[in-house]
Amino acid sequence: MIASASSFLILARFFGIYAILAIPISVAIVHPRIRHVLIARLNSIFRIQLQTPDIMKYGEYTLIKMHNIPAIVAKTVSAYDNHAESFLEIASFITDLLASGIDVTAYSIPHAAEEAKNIAELNGKVYFSTYVLLWSQGRSEHELVQSINAVPLGNERAGLRIELNDMDISRMRILFSDFRMRARKNYISGSRNISIFSLVDAEKAIFPSYCEALEISDLNAAVKFSAKHVDRKKLAKTASTKIADITFELKQRNSRKENTDYLKSVLNSAEILSNESRKDTPEAFLCSLDFMVMSRTPYGLKREISKLDRGLRIAGMRARNLSYRASRSVQGFFDFTRENTPYPMDASSAASFFPAYFSREETSGILIGINEYTGKPIYLDYFSHTSYNSIVTGETGSGKSYFAKVFSSRVFRAEYSKLLILDPLNEYHCTELGRSCMETDLIGFLDLIRRAITDVSLYRAIIIKYDLISAEKEATSGLMIAEALSQFMSKIDGRKTMIIDEANMVLKNEDALRLVENTVRHSRHFETSVFIITQSISDIMFGNTIEENSVHRFFFRTASPEDDFQRYIPGTNDLSKLIGGKNHNLSECYYSYGGRYVKILITDVDTTLS
Repeated sequence: MIASASSFLILARFFGIYAILAIPISVAIVHPRIRHVLIARLNSIFRIQLQTPDIMKYGEYTLIKMHNIPAIVAKTVSAYDNHAESFLEIASFITDLLASGIDVTAYSIPHAAEEAKNIAELNGKVYFSTYVLLWSQGRSEHELVQSINAVPLGNERAGLRIELNDMDISRMRILFSDFRMRARKNYISGSRNISIFSLVDAEKAIFPSYCEALEISDLNAAVKFSAKHVDRKKLAKTASTKIADITFELKQRNSRKENTDYLKSVLNSAEILSNESRKDTPEAFLCSLDFMVMSRTPYGLKREISKLDRGLRIAGMRARNLSYRASRSVQGFFDFTRENTPYPMDASSAASFFPAYFSREETSGILIGINEYTGKPIYLDYFSHTSYNSIVTGETGSGKSYFAKVFSSRVFRAEYSKLLILDPLNEYHCTELGRSCMETDLIGFLDLIRRAITDVSLYRAIIIKYDLISAEKEATSGLMIAEALSQFMSKIDGRKTMIIDEANMVLKNEDALRLVENTVRHSRHFETSVFIITQSISDIMFGNTIEENSVHRFFFRTASPEDDFQRYIPGTNDLSKLIGGKNHNLSECYYSYGGRYVKILITDVDTTLS
């Protein structure tokens, strides 16, 4: 108040009574909210018109050109699976890319699943494709193409693909279209309504990435990340200023006995930048991270903005709406040579903010469930793996057989392979599958296949019924079941899937166990997949061959000690909390594969998965 009164007296001294007119102008300049509103009102008078970039082919390369500055467009490819190992692998590649001496701008473009029209489970799911623009100020198209040889391209697990298809180019053209827009109060209108947000704060660990938080929300927003090399003098000045500011703030918070963990991490980052500034070629970059939220209607835009805010909060990040700046914010997003809110970052920090940590669209194989972390469907193409076999364990009533029924039905409908189902509890029926299915008993099946009375290969599914209690009492039953599996595997051509429900009865018989082990060991040679379904993980320990030759493992609810599962799903929560069983129309399990795991939701109503 005293400062405001003093300011008014000074104005009155020079302008007299006209100083009253300066009061609202002074308030507007000083107060940020009022200033933003005035700027937005002024911007709304004029239409926003930007230069549309040229997108063209240059030999095998795709170029985008703006302000006569060319950039080569490449698409990121990765095998990101929400695990730290794949995150670090991709981050390592991005670090190498940034160190190649070329400036990098990445755009992650949201789009519907490519197979959404054909696969109901993909309806409503948003996937992101990330395109990297490689450029350097002052280089011509020819010089840029020559310098691309020094850029690492990585591999299919973490890398870049230079050759773009028509769909990729179409997505880029759509993103850089419709530059005739008008500014509103807190958004920009046109054929699509947009709001531009820029990162201003991040209190987060490197893993997991903010990309996952956005993906969970099915957010319709494009992401822009830019990283330009920064000179030593500017980096040293920025780092020293930041260190001084943070050190002062730390003292203030320590005196108030407040938590300072976050400030200490920021101070550590500033010190890393300061150390980089002392190197001849510092690995530091001027980076910015922007989000363009999109919707057809203002109301829909408000809903999408709420999704963005929620997703960033999950990731420990905060962004500011820059839409009031109208053309400046739009130019800062679409012009790959500019930034809205730049920050200096070291190489590892820049790599962690790079928008490359999105799920791949999966459609190959059979739907096994929904990833409970990302909400995306998970498909299993087990005939494309090194081992075709799977182990399914869980206590009685945990949802094992429910999963097997849903899975076998999908295998049958997709004509993915022929099916043999051993059904001791009368839970599988041809009426649930359809035509080209046969139900028989154990003796009948062996008689048919031994004597070739009926060509069983004509059936796409065979369900063998037998009584579990009687089979447990008869020592020969286990051998007959094992023989049925061996006969089906060796005498039927083509891909085959064999589901052994309540397999513990077979595995306890030593002679039958050896036959099952032999079947599992040679299943790949005969294009056969064996699903072993049993109540306890200890059942598969009867034969190490089964475990060694089964790379896919599904763990349903169980009260067994956690130690039994730590080798497959380390650090996971109590498996006794998983839902599933007769009182549920869905079930949960952990799916373990290749040293990694994911929690999945299983339901038999495919259209409800979207």
